[in-house]
Amino acid sequence: MSGSATRAFADALLARAQAGLGPAASATATDLLRDGVAVACLGALEPAPRILARLARETGGAAEATLFAQTDGPALVPAEAAARANGAAMHVLDYEPMWNPANHALSTTLPAVLALAERQARLVPGSAPDGARILLALALGIEAQARLRLASGQFEPGQLLFHPPGMVGAIGSAVACGLLLGLDAEGLTHAMGIAASRAGGVIANVGSMTKCLHCGDAAAAGLGAAMLAARGFTADADAIGSPRGWGRAFSGAGYSAAPLTAAAEDWHITAPGPAFKLFPSQYGTHFVITAALAARRGWDGRSAIRRVSVTAPAMAYVDRPLPASGLAGKFSFQFCVAAALLDGRVGVESFSDARRFAPDLAELLGKIEILPDPLREGRFDRMRVEVAVTLENGQVLEGRCDGPPGIWGRPVPPGVLAEKWRNCFAAALGETAATAVLAATSDVAARGPDAVLAVMAASAVANSAYECIQT
Repeated sequence: MSGSATRAFADALLARAQAGLGPAASATATDLLRDGVAVACLGALEPAPRILARLARETGGAAEATLFAQTDGPALVPAEAAARANGAAMHVLDYEPMWNPANHALSTTLPAVLALAERQARLVPGSAPDGARILLALALGIEAQARLRLASGQFEPGQLLFHPPGMVGAIGSAVACGLLLGLDAEGLTHAMGIAASRAGGVIANVGSMTKCLHCGDAAAAGLGAAMLAARGFTADADAIGSPRGWGRAFSGAGYSAAPLTAAAEDWHITAPGPAFKLFPSQYGTHFVITAALAARRGWDGRSAIRRVSVTAPAMAYVDRPLPASGLAGKFSFQFCVAAALLDGRVGVESFSDARRFAPDLAELLGKIEILPDPLREGRFDRMRVEVAVTLENGQVLEGRCDGPPGIWGRPVPPGVLAEKWRNCFAAALGETAATAVLAATSDVAARGPDAVLAVMAASAVANSAYECIQT
């Protein structure tokens, strides 16, 4: 494998893993695990993940890994099926952290890591990785995806040829699972090569059920790739870097192998780290939501809104004046601005079909104009927007945002994240189970091989009183 960029990437990743996680990286990885499990439990009750879970149960197979938040009792299915359904559940609400470069690296990695660790625990009791190893695998899978995104050279939304988690997620999942399986550099090279042939994710499906499947499929594909490689299945020696490899196929002439092996003092999960989400929608909409909420603070509600203008980068995929559903509203600047102005908050319930087609929101959508500024950058670390609300009395209310709460460099206060997690768990699982899963996901690094079983057992059964927000 001399001269192989894929092998050099595998060597660099294993060297990074050998160095281990420091206290800061371990703490962040724990927060990521808790955030991922919390939003997955709530997301598991939405239609798309429920279809995937039902298919997994109907198809049957070995009882290896737990599906999150099932309404009719715990369900054990094959590990790959669990990774697929749980990955979709973790992404469907668009409530998991954002990364720089833009990606959904958590829902493509964590479900695979948990499914594989649980499979190992059930096959040979006591053989599962301990909590620290689970966190290390999670961090390494995210690290791999970040380096692949940097190698792609695609940072502006308009440059993207594929949905990032579909493009890099399977390889990141294979790396994380390869670590848990003890693959050496040659084995990891093959695992990444197998996963490279399973990458994809067309951007046309953003705003549909299939978007969350990009993440679920990536998690499952990477897990399957690592398990194949562990059994001697091989791929091209340089499936990422060869002229007809992953890099050229997904990035064209913009691909550069240099970021794959570049020296880095810190883990990607700490520098720049995750941007934890406080709104369950596409990350660009967080900018217009924040600006709209700022403008709303000057509105006493006595004078009606005449018109709204939103000045933002040119981002066609979130310029959706009449989203077809509440789900599509997650990817609509107009819808998110309207919800923020009318309700004073944006939460999971904001994206129901009932709210999308409510008379007040439908009326306001017709008054919102997007003013694309071609000189503004759409990459989230450089993005800025303004919202101007003109009232019938002539008053103009303005709000600006150059980064929502939780963006890189502006961390969310720990109490705010803890409240998000408890709210998600309580809604999805009930108060008693919420307390149990919060306990099971705390101080994961100090837990032994039973860590994964405790987490999955606590998050397996849904709160029967919860009603999903989509139809």
